[in-house]
Amino acid sequence: MYTLYLVHLGYLLQLFALLARDVLWLRGILVAAQSVLAVYAWLQGAEYLPYVFWNALFVAINLYWVVRLLRERAAVMLPEALRPTYEKHFAALAPPEFLRLWHEGRRGSVSDTQLVREGTMPDALYFLLSGEVAVRSHGRELARLAPGDFVAEMSLLTGERTTADVHALGQVEYVAWPAAALARLRTRNAMLWSKVQSVLGHNLVEKIRRAAAQPQGGGGGSGSGAPVAPGA
Repeated sequence: MYTLYLVHLGYLLQLFALLARDVLWLRGILVAAQSVLAVYAWLQGAEYLPYVFWNALFVAINLYWVVRLLRERAAVMLPEALRPTYEKHFAALAPPEFLRLWHEGRRGSVSDTQLVREGTMPDALYFLLSGEVAVRSHGRELARLAPGDFVAEMSLLTGERTTADVHALGQVEYVAWPAAALARLRTRNAMLWSKVQSVLGHNLVEKIRRAAAQPQGGGGGSGSGAPVAPGA
């Protein structure tokens, strides 16, 4: 009778695994859950040996992935040049996730050029590395964005057209992620995409704070550049 509690414990652990957002935690909790279920089956006698076999196999598979994930995370060393950017703007991502995202972007530079046009769907998400851009709508400047800010994130997140132009003021360097690449990321890796959304959301909050601190209410826009809720 008491062994029945092992069943409840095993399935409860599986429930916790499904709620885990980090894949390492998911795999680790599954190892514990399936080990408990294997023990329960073993205690029931020979007729339950198939259950022992399958749960032991699942334990072995998940243990393999736990070890592999731990090795990958331990092996990742952030380049010193990228560490400040990661710690300040991308800390919601694990270092391997950050490097994967970063390497999928392309570095570029423009000078006195329009990055985003009002009323269009942006072709990329921009992260400013140096320089400054102005967010304008109907000839009125709404905000200026600096290194560490994203441009065009709101339109890419919501699927809506931009409501402002974004112009580079002098020389501007950036990392850009094509919209098509972000769409693939959203489809193929929902967990990483949710963390990217967290990064973008944090940056948007910072823009809104800067906008609220300005005496005349300007500031903080990105691709859409709305005066109240900055962002593309």
